[in-house]
Amino acid sequence: MQEAETIRLKGRDDSGRVSSRVLEERIQEAVTQGASSIEIEAFGQHGLGGRIFKPGGEDTRVVITGASGQRAGSMGFPGTTIQIMGPASDDIGWLNAGAEIVVHGHATNGACNAMAQGRVFVAGNIGSRGMTMTKFNPRFEPPELWVLGSAGDYFAEFMAGGVAVICGHEPQDPASVMGYRPCVGMVGGKIFFRGPIEGYSQADARLESISDEMWEWLSTNLRIFLQKINSENLYDKLCVRQDWQCLVARTPMEKVGARRRSMAEFRDEVWDEELGRGGLIGDLTDLDRSQIPIITTGDLRRYVPVWEHRKYMAPCQWSCPTGMPVQERWRLIREGKVDEAVDVALAFTPFPASICGYLCPNLCMQGCARTASNLQPVDITCLGREGTRSRVPDLPDLSGSRVAVIGGGAAGISVAWQLRLMGHDAVIFDLEKVLGGKMSTAIPANRIPAAILDTELERVRKVLPHVHLQQKLSRSEFEQLKSDFDYLVVAVGARTPRTIPIPGSDRIIPALTFLKNARQGTQTVGERLVIIGAGNVGCDVATEAHRLGAREITLIDIQEPASFGKERREAEHAGARFRYPCFTKEVTTEGVVLTSGEVIPADT
Repeated sequence: MQEAETIRLKGRDDSGRVSSRVLEERIQEAVTQGASSIEIEAFGQHGLGGRIFKPGGEDTRVVITGASGQRAGSMGFPGTTIQIMGPASDDIGWLNAGAEIVVHGHATNGACNAMAQGRVFVAGNIGSRGMTMTKFNPRFEPPELWVLGSAGDYFAEFMAGGVAVICGHEPQDPASVMGYRPCVGMVGGKIFFRGPIEGYSQADARLESISDEMWEWLSTNLRIFLQKINSENLYDKLCVRQDWQCLVARTPMEKVGARRRSMAEFRDEVWDEELGRGGLIGDLTDLDRSQIPIITTGDLRRYVPVWEHRKYMAPCQWSCPTGMPVQERWRLIREGKVDEAVDVALAFTPFPASICGYLCPNLCMQGCARTASNLQPVDITCLGREGTRSRVPDLPDLSGSRVAVIGGGAAGISVAWQLRLMGHDAVIFDLEKVLGGKMSTAIPANRIPAAILDTELERVRKVLPHVHLQQKLSRSEFEQLKSDFDYLVVAVGARTPRTIPIPGSDRIIPALTFLKNARQGTQTVGERLVIIGAGNVGCDVATEAHRLGAREITLIDIQEPASFGKERREAEHAGARFRYPCFTKEVTTEGVVLTSGEVIPADT
C-alpha cells in the first residue's frame, strides 16, 4: 500500500449500519498497513479518528463525512489531523492527547472534555460544558479550543489548563457568548472571548488585561484558525483588539487571600527560622548547627497541643470565625476572673450572648483538642449566654474619621462596632423598622430569646448612638453619603430570595418571606406543609410552621439534608419528616409533584 493513497471506509454496507467497534478495527487495520489518508463516510459511529498511533511518527489525515457520532477524535494522538465536514456530536476531542480536529459546523455538548493536548477548531457554536476538566502538562504545548460562534452553559467548568478562544461571531445567544455560569471551579488556563457575557464565577476566575505578548499570540493564531475553517474573510472583522477580553483562573493564593512567598522569603522566614542556618545539612557547613526542634504542626499540633510561648494558635481559637481566644477565656475562669472572661468576647463581637450562646454552631467546640481523647469539649454556650452581663466597653476618643455603614444586620453592626472600638465614628443606615437584621426580623424566637437580643441591641446603641432606620437610599442619597463620609461600608445582606424556576413557582413562599411574616404575626399556614430544601433554614421554617398550626410537615431535598444541630433536632421534635432524594417537577393546587410522578399533598 502506498502511503499517499487515500483509504475510503463506509459506516454502512449491504448488511446495514457498521458498528462503531467494527469500523474502528477497519481504521486501525488501514493505519497498520501504512495508510496516511483516510476518508470515512460515517453513520453515527463513535470515537472516529481517535487512538491512531504510528511508531514512526508519520502524520495521519482523517476526513469524516456523513453523520459523525459522539467523541470524534477521542484520545487523539499527535500527528493526527481530523476534518469533520459538518457538525459534530457530543464530546468532540474528549481526552484529546494531541490531535488537531477541525469541525466545519456546530458542535454539541462536552467539546474538549478533559483534553490534555492538541487543538480543536469549530466553525460554529458549541453546546454546554465545553472545555471542562482540561489539563496542562508544562512539558507540552497547552490544549486549545477555538470557537467561531459562542459557547453553551457551564463553559470551562473545572477547567485546569489550556486556552479557549470564543470569537462571538453570530452567537447562539447574543446576550452572552459563554452561556450561563461559565468558569465554575476553574483552576487553570485562560479564555479569550469577544462579545458580552452575563457573569462568570468570580470566585474562580478574574478578568486580565490583554498584554502585547498575548495579543500577538491571539492575532497570529486567529488567522490560522480562520484558514482552517475557510473563513479568512472574517479576519479584519474579528481582529480588533479592543473587542477582546481575557479571563484567567485565580491562583490558590488569590482564593484564600494570601500572598505567595518568594523562595528567599521562605528561606528567611520559615526554613532558617525553624531549622537554623544551614538547615538539614548544617553538619556539613560552618553555619549554625544547633539541634532541630520538633515542629508541632498538623496532627501533632491538633492532638498534642504544645504552646511554645503561644507560637501556635489553639484549635478552638483557630476554628472560631471571629478568632476569639477561647482558651484565654477559660484561663481567666480558672483564675477566678469570670467577669473578665465574659467581657473578652466584646472585643470580637457585639453579640456574645446571641451568637456564642444561642445561634452559633460552636465551631470552637468541634475543634476542641479534648475530643481527641474522647472527652467532651468545654461547653462555651454557658459562658456565651453570660454575655448579657457584659458592660459597655471603654471607648477611645474619636479619631475624626467618619464611616457610613449601610445595613443594620449582624454584619453591619459588627463592622460599625469594630470601627468604634478603633476610635472611628460609625453611622448605621438600614431599611427595616428595627435594628438587628434577620436576627430581629426572621430568625424564630425559639432560637434566641427576645430578651437576650434586646439586651445586646441596647448595648449596641450605647456604643453606636447614630442609627438611622427605615432608610431606603436613592442613588442621589448614596452619592451624598460618599461626600459626607470618609468611607462607606455596604453590608446589606441577601435581600432577594431565590426561587425554583419550575411550573407553579408562584405558589411557593420563599423561606425568608415566611420567617419574616411569622415574626410579624401575619403568616398563615395550612395543615399540610411541604418545604423544598432540608437545610437549617428549612428546619427553622418547619418549627415556625408547627407553632402556627401545621400538622403534617415534610422537608424534601435532592440529597442527604445538610441540616444539623439544634435546628434539626427542633424540627424533628415538631414532627417534621425528612425525605430524599426528591426532585421537584412542579407545584400544583394539590401539592408538590416530583419527577417520579408522585404528588406530595400540601396546603402550603
